[in-house]
Amino acid sequence: MTESEHNPLKTQVLMIGGPTATGKSALGVALAKRFNGEVVNGDAFQIYRDMTIGTAKVTPAEMQGVPHHLIDILAPSAPFSAARFQTLAQAAIKDITARGKLPIVVGGTGFYLSALRLGLPLGGEAATPARQRWQTALAAHDAAWLWAQLHRLDPAAAAAIPPANTRRVIRALEVSETSGQLFSAQQTPAPQYDDLVIGLTADRATLYHRIDQRVLQIVAAGLEAEVRRVVEETSPGAQALKAIGYKEWLPYFAGQASREATIALIQQNSRHYAKRQLTYFRHQLPTHWLDLVADPAAGLAAAVTLVAKWRRAGAAQK
Repeated sequence: MTESEHNPLKTQVLMIGGPTATGKSALGVALAKRFNGEVVNGDAFQIYRDMTIGTAKVTPAEMQGVPHHLIDILAPSAPFSAARFQTLAQAAIKDITARGKLPIVVGGTGFYLSALRLGLPLGGEAATPARQRWQTALAAHDAAWLWAQLHRLDPAAAAAIPPANTRRVIRALEVSETSGQLFSAQQTPAPQYDDLVIGLTADRATLYHRIDQRVLQIVAAGLEAEVRRVVEETSPGAQALKAIGYKEWLPYFAGQASREATIALIQQNSRHYAKRQLTYFRHQLPTHWLDLVADPAAGLAAAVTLVAKWRRAGAAQK
């Protein structure tokens, strides 16, 4: 265990992450029932109302009576950020803990979990000249070009940041430029919680097949109609429409792509995102990896053992 995993002075927080289609929501509910917990959503798009099918949002039936926080809290037209997530999740954790329950943060947005775990300073900072220059450069080029600049300067940092996350790419370039030290070499803050991070994974071929099948399932469940409703509620540049499963429909609605090509693109983007999720959790979080796909019973038993040991260590130190 890391230092944070047995520090008696810190609140215990369980985190469950990893790529899509690996069983995170189900494990969160199972562990919440076993260890008297409540779930805090750690997915960047499940916070939006009316985005249920495309985000594979946990249903009321699947919650099995376990309270879930930070789900359906904003309209799709509203902006959201890691800084706002951090503030809301910290408040939820404080509330859950005050009621004697275990906070369980569940989601695949690795940076959200990392920012929460480490208490990273986010938001409210004045734009530096370096940041302004990179923002101007982004406007003159595109996200792929911007990410390529980071990859050339700091491959390790680039590997952990998706090209589409231009805010984090600019932040990495800005920090490297202003500090004179690579972003990936910056000292990592100490965790603010006594945390245990469980990551779910699966054999790569199996995972990709499950992702492809899930896309077909959500399309059959009415994804296209859901995206049309979201488009009607928002502007074309809304953050909600940047979600995989949503943004790919815009060319189709404009008559620029076929339905078949749109579905194939969602599958491809979902597979690529899963690969980036695995990379992030492996490099940025002290993750204990489990496979609930190959053997659900054994995976759940291993998770229960991990959490029980961690909980006992925390209790013994108090």
